[in-house]
Amino acid sequence: MGLTQRRFSLGAWLALAFTLLSLLLTVMLTLFSDRTASQQVRQSIGANLAELANQTTSRLDQAMFERHREVRLIANRLSGTLDLAEVRTEIDALQQSYPTYAWIGVTDPTGKVLVASRNMLEGVDVSQRPWFQNALNNQAMGDVHEALLLAQLMGSPGGEPLRFVDIAFPLKDDSGQITGVLGVHLSWKWAREIEQAIFVPVGRSRTIDPLIVSSTGAVLLGPPDVEGSVLKLPSVDAANRGERGFVRETWPDGKDYLVGYSNDQGFEDYPGLGWRVLVRQDLDEAYAPVNQMHRRMLLGGLVAALLFSLLGWGLARWITRPLLGLADVARGLEAGYAVKAPASNAYEEVAILGSAFNSLVHTLQHNEVEMRQLNVSLERRVQERTAELQDSFERVDDNEARTRAMIDTAQEPFIGMDFEGCVTDWNAQAEQLFGWSREEALGESLAHLVVPVRYQVAFIEALAQFHITGDASFVGQRMRRILVDRSGNELPVEMKIGLINTDRLKLFSAFIRDLREHP
Repeated sequence: MGLTQRRFSLGAWLALAFTLLSLLLTVMLTLFSDRTASQQVRQSIGANLAELANQTTSRLDQAMFERHREVRLIANRLSGTLDLAEVRTEIDALQQSYPTYAWIGVTDPTGKVLVASRNMLEGVDVSQRPWFQNALNNQAMGDVHEALLLAQLMGSPGGEPLRFVDIAFPLKDDSGQITGVLGVHLSWKWAREIEQAIFVPVGRSRTIDPLIVSSTGAVLLGPPDVEGSVLKLPSVDAANRGERGFVRETWPDGKDYLVGYSNDQGFEDYPGLGWRVLVRQDLDEAYAPVNQMHRRMLLGGLVAALLFSLLGWGLARWITRPLLGLADVARGLEAGYAVKAPASNAYEEVAILGSAFNSLVHTLQHNEVEMRQLNVSLERRVQERTAELQDSFERVDDNEARTRAMIDTAQEPFIGMDFEGCVTDWNAQAEQLFGWSREEALGESLAHLVVPVRYQVAFIEALAQFHITGDASFVGQRMRRILVDRSGNELPVEMKIGLINTDRLKLFSAFIRDLREHP
């Protein structure tokens, strides 16, 4: 009695193949996607910190430019014969317009304070102060320093030392002789206000520390544990070289941080003070999304492997069961016709299917003719449906072209903005009014393009409120506002803002009327 060779069933082979393939593919995809996604997420996190540093630098430069220009204009108005009553009126108005001007004063050519805000230091000799000497040497800006003469007069709110940025211009008569110096001490707390405007919207759940570092490496603004210290770090060195980006580094406290960095480059005729801006975040916190993604992908991979294995077993049983029935049906339909299929010992189901296959050949040939006829019919229906869809697409394209043409030929400037505050539409009239071309404006922040600096915080807060509540009270209302063109000139305008909030399109739109031409 000979031994019979045992053959595995088709169901067993399929189940085993599905299980092995699902495990292999899951492991490979998990490892590959995890590595790729981790690199992309880390790059994105670092780029976000670098962008925050760039935004902070830009806001600092623009804010300092505004103060530099404002003080210079006042100095020009006061040039000539000094009228102390007029001088006092000018400096009082200047301090009221911008409360962070801690002290404003005018001296005579020898450095004696003639007139000052709140009468502080009047009659005091400030000829040896750096800001007075710098003004005589046509150096208007002075870096951050602690208050000396004013500290006892003004006190120190919150226990922090008073620190100022100096702005000073010489006053000259008609012959060009120096008649005095206009000096302004800008309170350093304005930098805190800029910090709040930029970093509060980032989110309270993340600990992100902005730092402003002087050209010598001293921390002018930052966390209490490093403020006033001198930093020697790769990020500071890179910023000193004029580079912008991010780096992973260890700080003096022994902790690892992800640091975005940028450098002060000035703005228009404001030369800058050589500041560097660092934005740091604890490395574990910064890369927390990456670690969370690791865990999720690992868990997802295990679950997927289990599901595919179960699916493989179930599918294998589902495939083999009808094969046996199909063989019986085929033999019944072709009863009486002798067919011999090639023998196969691979597995049991193939042998059964082979004996039934030949009996189905004739039937399949007949079915093939019918299938060809059906294919011809289906191709004709597909062509008809394709023509209908093409016509629909052309009508949609025509409608979009007409809408674009209406906006471009409108008599008034038109601006479109998405929900992130970026420009999506900018017609030719908007180019003419604001000076920015369509190519320059598209994708840029609308606040940075046309909103005056003093209103940008309110603009950002209104947009953030819309994201939270979905309510925009300004939609549909005709409003009068002040905007600025590319050259910084303020423009009084009237606008009516529209809102489109659909699944396909989400934007704000506004037609703008220049009130200088149509009051």
